[in-house]
Amino acid sequence: MHYQRHRFLRMASDNSSTPRPLTFALPTPTPTYTTHAVPLSLLNTVLDAAFTKALSPESYPGGLPALLSAHRFADAVPLGAHWSHKYLLDIDGMAYSARFMAFLASDSVPIKATVYAEFWESWIEPWLHYIPLSSTYDEIYNIYAYFSGPPRAALEYLNASVPQGEGGDKYAAWRPRDGDRRLRRIARAGKQWKRSVGRPVDMEVYVYRLALEWARICADDRDAMGFVL
Repeated sequence: MHYQRHRFLRMASDNSSTPRPLTFALPTPTPTYTTHAVPLSLLNTVLDAAFTKALSPESYPGGLPALLSAHRFADAVPLGAHWSHKYLLDIDGMAYSARFMAFLASDSVPIKATVYAEFWESWIEPWLHYIPLSSTYDEIYNIYAYFSGPPRAALEYLNASVPQGEGGDKYAAWRPRDGDRRLRRIARAGKQWKRSVGRPVDMEVYVYRLALEWARICADDRDAMGFVL
């Protein structure tokens, strides 16, 4: 079973000691990056992803028991409750994901992975309005580390320590100083894009132009219907 969300959830539900490379900045005046192998179970402490129900579990190899053992299941969460988090992950289901526009309207930063071409993709700029994610999802942990610092569980595993920061938090220095500022900038740019370019009227205009072009190429006198200045 290789649906996009199944693949991601199997990775996010993995509690094994399988090592994954994690790249993060050292707490030095001049950013210096280092890479260490960290067990997947520790990296997954920063992910909160789950299925809320099993649909047609008999179609999954091994049936419902295999589906439950390989994927985390949890109660459903209202869409608005998602917006209390810094990051919102948007991944294809059996078709494209329809959540992206709602995520852009929030004050969170969407992280989007898709294999589909969508009508707005030439209108929006990755890393300016949202964070792109490859269909392998391999870089998800490094994206988190770049903006928010390495997971605390990873630092404890690596026995990393520096002089205690504010409030006696010995891991505070590992969090990038401008990480939250960069996230807010992306979130605000994405929200403004949604308000000005991703409106329902913009979708209607696109569909109208699409219908005109479809009518043109289907017409016997299509050459006469072409737009000429």
